[in-house]
Amino acid sequence: MNISFKEAYLYKSPISQHFQWGKKVWSADIPPSKSLLAWRLMHNKLPTDENMMGRGWSIASICSSCNTSLESTFHLFFQCSLAMKLWSWFASLLNTNQQFNSAEDIWKLCDKRWTPQCKVVVQAVIINILSTIWFIRNQARFKDKKIH
Repeated sequence: MNISFKEAYLYKSPISQHFQWGKKVWSADIPPSKSLLAWRLMHNKLPTDENMMGRGWSIASICSSCNTSLESTFHLFFQCSLAMKLWSWFASLLNTNQQFNSAEDIWKLCDKRWTPQCKVVVQAVIINILSTIWFIRNQARFKDKKIH
């Protein structure tokens, strides 16, 4: 029995994970820098206080947007009062629920029976909300500018 190099590689390579949100992050209609932020968020690779402490940094942590909680990725993007206002605003436009139990839940908004054009708009708004939250956090943290 002969085995090809490709078959041997596939047999030995780890099983890749299939991310439901993967194709929703990348689009020709969305700037790659904003898609990259969403991709990093979904892979938990953003330099939030929680992630930096997980890498051995010793830092005092506080959410730069609300100053009421430790800065975790989930808090910053989904539980912070600023984030909740943005998601509530968007949910009201879509006439839908805005409760998120995980970062993956935001992409369920794209699964509705939208036209292809509407799906792109929903994806773009999700990614821009994430980008806006990150921008506001960085303005507060590094430039001492509060954006309301």
